[in-house]
Formats: sequence, C-alpha cells, structure tokens
Amino acid sequence: MAAGRIYGLLGENGAGKSTLMRVLCGLTPPDAGSLTVDGRVLARLTPRLAATNGIGLLPQDPLDFPPLRVWENFALGGDRVLGRREARARLAAGCRRLGIALPPDVPVATLTVAERQYLELARLADRGVRLLVLDEPTTGISPVQKEALFAALRAFVADGDRLVILVTHKLAEARELCDAVAVLRRGRLVGTFATPLDAPAILAAMFENAPDAPADVPPSPAGRPRPEAAPLLRLDDVTFADATTRLARLSLTVRPGEIVGLAGIAGGGQETLLRGLAGLIPAVSGRLAVAGRNLAGRSPGRFLRAGVRYLPAARLEQGLFPGLTLTDHVRLAFPTYRRTAHSLFHKRCVEQFHLADQPDAPAAALSGGNQQRLLLSLVPDDVALLLADNPTRGLDIASVAHIWGHLRRRAAAGTTVLFASEDLDEIMRRAERILVFFDRRLVADLPGLSPTPENARYLGDLMTGRAIEGDAA
Repeated sequence: MAAGRIYGLLGENGAGKSTLMRVLCGLTPPDAGSLTVDGRVLARLTPRLAATNGIGLLPQDPLDFPPLRVWENFALGGDRVLGRREARARLAAGCRRLGIALPPDVPVATLTVAERQYLELARLADRGVRLLVLDEPTTGISPVQKEALFAALRAFVADGDRLVILVTHKLAEARELCDAVAVLRRGRLVGTFATPLDAPAILAAMFENAPDAPADVPPSPAGRPRPEAAPLLRLDDVTFADATTRLARLSLTVRPGEIVGLAGIAGGGQETLLRGLAGLIPAVSGRLAVAGRNLAGRSPGRFLRAGVRYLPAARLEQGLFPGLTLTDHVRLAFPTYRRTAHSLFHKRCVEQFHLADQPDAPAAALSGGNQQRLLLSLVPDDVALLLADNPTRGLDIASVAHIWGHLRRRAAAGTTVLFASEDLDEIMRRAERILVFFDRRLVADLPGLSPTPENARYLGDLMTGRAIEGDAA
C-alpha cells in the first residue's frame, strides 16, 4: 500500500475484516506469517509497537472520556500527557490542517459522534500516525457530517506521507472515497480493484456464488398500513424518563402493518423511544396503549405479554448470552419447547434464517449478521409490535437483504415495525413513514421519502436542527 492514498477493505460479515484490522493495530496476534512495516519485518504488533510504527485506529465508537473536556482528551494517549497550553495549541493546529473545528473547553459528552471522530482524528494525526484504520466511520453521522469527515480524510493523506484504510460494508462510500479496494472472503484476499471501481465485479468477489449473491430488497407494498384498522400503538402526551435520559410529551398513532423509520443523530431521542416502547424506560406520564391496553408504568414483562419485542443495537451485549449455546437461546425464547429445542432450532434458525447447523456453538462465536439472524429467529410469529434498533448496522448486503425480506413479511402479516437506523438511505428505502428526532424531541413526522440526495440532506438538516418540518424535495 502506497502513502497518499485511501484504501477500502470490503467483505461480507465473517470475511475477516475485523480480524485483519485488529492484527494491524496490535490487538490480535497473527497465527502465522509476518508483517512488514516501512521495510521492517515483524512477527507481530502490540498496541504500543503499532503506535510506535505510526499505526492508529479510529473505531466505530470513538474511545474517549466523555466527562473530560476536548483539550484534555486530546492531551491523553501519547508517550506523555500534554499540558493545557501545549494541548490547546496543538489541537488548534491539527484542526486547521484537517479543515475541522472543535471547541476545546466543552466536555466531550456534548459533542456529536462526528465531532468525537474529528477529535480522535486530530489526536492521531498529532501523534504521528501514518497508517490510519477506520472501522465503519459514517455510522451515526449525518450526510453533511459525512462529507466533512471525508474532506478531513482527504486532507489527512494530502501530504503524501500518510495512508488510510477504510473498513466498510457500504460500497457506495468506498466508490466515493477510496483510490482502491481489497475484498476479503472467508479470511482470504480474493480481489483488489482500482478506481473507477467496478461494483458488479466487487460484489461477485465478495460472495462465493456470484450468480446467487442476493440483490437488495426493493421497496414493495408489503406491510402497507391498514387505514381501516384500529391503531396498534397510541401515545398521548407520553414522557419517557429515567436517570440518564428524557423524551417528553410525545403523541403518536401507528397502525398495524406500518413500517416506521426513526431518524436522528445518536442521542437524539430515537433510542429512548424504542426502549420506552419496550418498557425498558418508564413512561412517567401520559397514556401508552398497545392494542388498546394501557401499559404506561407497567413492567417489561407486561409489554412482552402484550406482544412487544425489542431488538437492541448491541446484539451480543444486550440481546444474547455470549456463553450460551444457540439451542439454549431457543429454550429460553420458547420454554414450552424445551424438550424439542434441537428440532425447533433446526426449523427456525437453520431452515428459516440460514444459520449454520451448529446448535451447540456459543452465541459469541457468531458474526454480527448471524447474531441478528439468531435474534430474529427468537421472535415469536404472533408478535404485534417489533422494535429494532439499527437492525442492519455493520452487516453485508446478503444479511441486509435477508433481514429486510423477513421484516417485510412480518409487516405484511400485520406486525407493526419501528426501526431506528443511522443510515439515511436505509430509512428512505425501507420506511413508509419517517419520524425525525433532534435534541431528544420529535421534530418531524413525514411520509416515506424517495432515496435522493436532496431528501437525505433534508433529513440531515432536521436531525441536526438546521431545518424545521416542511415539504421534502
């Protein structure tokens, strides 16, 4: 890889992208072989050795200290901790070089996800990083913020002495930003492509059986709301609140079979709504009714009995038990089938959701896409309200197509689907109705929008407070 260029790393879930990234950054030792950095042959890297050799990682969720101020976070992480004056001066110089702006004296907790990425990018550049690895960097940021991030990355490599590796599942972003891409499949490098990138050839390399590589699920009339049906979900002046978050005075009606997308910058309020509708954050005032039953103030168990199911974004940490087997999960989800759990696992998980027939494997051994398939397989068929927080986050095109095919079939059968997504293209392509959140309040309730750049910018402006509700392009 040559300096002064931006490279993409693509592959389906489980292809080995994350493992390779961790090896490059010294987080995982290789089982065999060696690494050559600036002509030096190394058996392995440690995090300190990687930093010494100018290799840095910008993870999907930036690693920082939210209570500390921006300059204090910038001062940490090097061989020595910088003093206040030096840290502020070097932060300002780094921001100018990258074409970004950061307020040095505010707590990092007040920054957007994009601003936290800028801070980490400026810190890594200041520490002499020459190879920057980014893991899905556009997750949770608006289109305008994405454009600013891409401009900063181009500035990062402009001096011809640095290079960037972009790990992504979004082919469109790789085509927009990268000078070349490499494709992994089953842990092996199967192709490299230079610009202009040939999308069909890249997809064929990503999937083992190119003719069977799934096409994206097109928008369809499945799951269209039934105007004559009584509302499945009704909120009247509801306030959700716990010790850490609050979403106030929300009134909303959703009918059976609707697919509703929730758009917003991370922390905007969409996550609070999903958790509140699952009974995980209490409704401290107002009326929350599912199928006519008031559930405000009730326990999560009452929500489950009312036919509500929640799929968290943190699949392994919050949705599954890492050390339990796949069959154990089936037993927990369907207790009346405890004695026939192996048979049910094969019917639901293997036949319907195409999981590998490994009933005794632990959930932690699954890739992200297969974790999501497992979660969906554990949702009963008669669920009334399905709440999904970023159901396709970080997944390849095959997993995305499969999951959305399943969600559309659920909606066609009458299930109401509410999903949050940090991908505006997904919101526009999948949602028949869009709720937009900003600063922990609902700012727009829109009909479905076509996936155009103009509509993406409009939603981005709503999400960041730069627009008020009005007609989309």
